[in-house]
Amino acid sequence: MVERTFKAVDRNGNVCDFELKPTTVGIENEGERQYRIAYSKSLAEGVFPREKLREIMREFGMWTEHDESELKKTVGKIALLQIELKNAESEGDTDACGDIAKKIGLERRRMWELFLVQQTVYMNSAEGVAEMIKTETVMAACTVLVSTGKRYWSDYAEYVRERDMNTKSTVYSQVVGLQAGLLDEARLGLLNEYPEATYLKTQEEAMLDREIEEEVLKTLHTRADKAIAADKKKTSKKKVSKKKKVSRGKKLETKTDSTK
Repeated sequence: MVERTFKAVDRNGNVCDFELKPTTVGIENEGERQYRIAYSKSLAEGVFPREKLREIMREFGMWTEHDESELKKTVGKIALLQIELKNAESEGDTDACGDIAKKIGLERRRMWELFLVQQTVYMNSAEGVAEMIKTETVMAACTVLVSTGKRYWSDYAEYVRERDMNTKSTVYSQVVGLQAGLLDEARLGLLNEYPEATYLKTQEEAMLDREIEEEVLKTLHTRADKAIAADKKKTSKKKVSKKKKVSRGKKLETKTDSTK
């Protein structure tokens, strides 16, 4: 269980005790308001919404129809394998359970790879930016001083000023680290609830997470390089086409002049 209290240097340089409280309905509503503000600003500043970004991703091969199809098929395979696992458990066939669990593990790993490729790009959409700000808003609102029980940051704007401008304060870095620990704890809890978890107890889980992240980054870099190369090739063809049109126009003008 991750401890929700921590020590940090506040904005005035004093070491204080803080606590990251669980969220409430009021705080969630505050986060939603900041989400809407951030979403509107992102659109006004030219950040693409998710659906438009999806079109661009497909146009440049960052996320293809094949990826979409494979993701759906992988989810379907996991569902079918889970039924097989349940049947094997009912029959008491431990060996079969182990084999099926390994298959589910491989399919689930592939599912996460595809999902992360998709979501990593979507993070740059207007919705992705707004969701990040909503998360920060909720985290900031849940951070309280233990001595008073009151919020440390009065609002999101104050949180951003301290985060970006105050070099003395360590509250931001400490609470972000704590939030990451809580999310990791929740993730591990979710993994342990998977049907195959009973048969796949392993100490290499964290390593597999890193491997998946590295594989996703490698895939994204490869696709980005291909997209850039394709865009350059397209731009080059357009330039050549324009030059030909200009050249033909000049020849036509010359012929017209000579006939006068």
